[in-house]
Amino acid sequence: MNEWMKKGWLTLLIGAAMAFGVVGCSDGSVGESVVPNVEAVVFLQRAFENADGSHNVSGGNNQTIDYRRYVPGGGVFVLSPPTPDGTLTNLTADFEGVDANGLDVSFDATRVIFSMRTADTRHYQIYEANIDGSGVRQLTFGDWDHIQPIYAPGNRVAFVTNQPYTPMGRRADEYNHSRGVGQMAVMDLDQGEASTLLCAQNLSNTVRPFLISDGTIGYTRWEHLEQRNDAKLFRMNPDCTQMVALAGEFNKPGNSLFQASEILGMPGHFVTSVSSRRGTMQGGAAYLIDARSQTSTDPRLFFDVQQATFTQLTPGVPTGEESPPSGIGRYRDLRNIGYLTDNFDQYLASWADGDINERNELAGTAPDWGIYLYDAESGERTLVYDDPDFWDVYALPVAPREEPPVIGSLVDRPDPSEPSILGSIDVTQTSLNNRINGAQFDGTMLTEALQQTTAVRIIEGFSSEIGPVGQFGLTMAEGAAILGETPVYSDFSWRAAVPAYLPYHLQPIDRYGMSIRNQQLWIQAMPGETRTCGGCHASRSAVVQPREGTQTIAQQMGPDMATNVQDIGSRFELPWYGSTVSRNVQDILDANCVSCHDGGTNDPYAGRTYTVQVTTMEGEMLEFEIPYLDLSDRSIQVYYERELVSYPASYVTLLYPSAMMGDSMAIGDVPPEWVNPSNARGSRLIEVMNMTAAADAADLAWADRPLHPENLGAPDVPRADRQDLIRAVDLGAQFYSRQNLPDGSGYGGVFTPNEY
Repeated sequence: MNEWMKKGWLTLLIGAAMAFGVVGCSDGSVGESVVPNVEAVVFLQRAFENADGSHNVSGGNNQTIDYRRYVPGGGVFVLSPPTPDGTLTNLTADFEGVDANGLDVSFDATRVIFSMRTADTRHYQIYEANIDGSGVRQLTFGDWDHIQPIYAPGNRVAFVTNQPYTPMGRRADEYNHSRGVGQMAVMDLDQGEASTLLCAQNLSNTVRPFLISDGTIGYTRWEHLEQRNDAKLFRMNPDCTQMVALAGEFNKPGNSLFQASEILGMPGHFVTSVSSRRGTMQGGAAYLIDARSQTSTDPRLFFDVQQATFTQLTPGVPTGEESPPSGIGRYRDLRNIGYLTDNFDQYLASWADGDINERNELAGTAPDWGIYLYDAESGERTLVYDDPDFWDVYALPVAPREEPPVIGSLVDRPDPSEPSILGSIDVTQTSLNNRINGAQFDGTMLTEALQQTTAVRIIEGFSSEIGPVGQFGLTMAEGAAILGETPVYSDFSWRAAVPAYLPYHLQPIDRYGMSIRNQQLWIQAMPGETRTCGGCHASRSAVVQPREGTQTIAQQMGPDMATNVQDIGSRFELPWYGSTVSRNVQDILDANCVSCHDGGTNDPYAGRTYTVQVTTMEGEMLEFEIPYLDLSDRSIQVYYERELVSYPASYVTLLYPSAMMGDSMAIGDVPPEWVNPSNARGSRLIEVMNMTAAADAADLAWADRPLHPENLGAPDVPRADRQDLIRAVDLGAQFYSRQNLPDGSGYGGVFTPNEY
């Protein structure tokens, strides 16, 4: 028998059963339930049929992220007993035009919390009701969507919201351009919306919070950072501090992990769906994750994202977009019920047969999600309930569970103006086995290369909330601003103060100002919070100590305050062209390069072009003639991300060879990748121009190459100009910033609330 039953929770389970008039039989079964020891389940029905009878197949659900998707007609239901002919109780029967998105059962199994939108409102709000349907009360109001709530220890509720807190409004995901990016929030259950604490933000969506037995809150986070584009699991304290990766950064079996939950009675073990990040309508293969550290005995280091292992629970189910064989289907919303039965192979799950990919949308036929009892040992499914006219999802057993310990407090509200502190104990400490190439490095192990770190570049990420910008340029990088390049001390420690709440990523840089490694994981912190890592992706299971004494030099000196740039307009950005309030990359090229590389008589590459062939989404074949190297600002039209776009020749020349996507093919006199986004030391442009060390003009990054164009008798290029070109490349070589918006508005842009 499980420990929680020994502590008296069995009494609560019997009490919950009696509330429905169903009491366990002498053989341990509960009524006619097909789910062992479970007398009722609560779940959502979500409609997919439009008023005209057509199917809303994707409507925000084609990705792994469960966006707001309003199709009226669903509701929150209790099924007792859990069997196809059990009795349904509609907890939302008194509301019209219901769509519910997310729910949870209280620890004592007497109440349910859920998010819902109705016919007379434009927003999803959080409600709570007794499990018998009585006492329905609304907890949130206002002009924002609050979705996917869960109960948290200490009378709290964690949920997802698109409520803004910055002057720029809500984040607008750079990849799919939705202005309603969801972020984590926490509130007191009794005080309601007035007590809401907005958590530090990620640049893309955060969804599906779940509770962990140590009292922390897990969630799925869409990680879009340059070429990184996936969904992985994170966790945080209930006061929004210590947002760290839980699983999916290493060793994962597919692109995206989503709809996760911890297996009660097995701390550190989680079940999740795994799928491609698009097309599968939140269905995937079920995997068991063991996120425990296998090497640490320190309870504070119980989890280790680098050591997490994955075991498939649903053999044959694909993790990509392909169509599974008939009878295989895909799974979502899995909940282990072993804490009720001592059989940890059993799961409540939603399952649908058929393609469960973009073929459904082409056919105009939605999948049929029904609720099943799935046995991972035998692979058998037993039908619990399926209404073919609805999606039956989010099923939870109505059974008590132990409340985890309370962490932190919501009473002491953070001062939004107080900075966060970022830092490292020793940047040379890393568990990664990468090899670094370019400039002074030739296959150098990362741990050795990091010993040449002189500073850490702190980069703020921003997105299209600044104004009417779709793509930021010809790469997948986001908008970026440098808050500073804070010095690294002789013991390789550093600390810097930064504005709270914002997403950052870091680059350790060498004496030439080039990134040694580009960290592709957003980090963020609450006001007053200190986020100190061991090194540059040091082992999560190791305790990194200062090189000398009990404190690092950075701790003794205090954080670099110059990086706490509160004024958005003062943050260092590098727009490519068109800014009237800051220097452009084109200005640097005009001053130093265009006289020899404008396609004119002095241009050694004059007349050289190559051809790019593009097949559009409509099947049309397009051809573009691209200059081999033209650094002027004359306009050139190209095709990128399914649309025709125009940029200066310099931008197209330098970026298009590395920016072309799978629908494009370059033929003819194809140049090198002049600019490799986010990798200055791997970019031909930077290599040809070369760079000097900050403290020694005779120390060249490429020791066997002269400075260019000085080697041809041209005037000297100021080191600051070379440095800014390196920064522009290391930041992702995007065209737009907050300072060159197409409407000329500069910072602030045009923000329209509720645009999604």
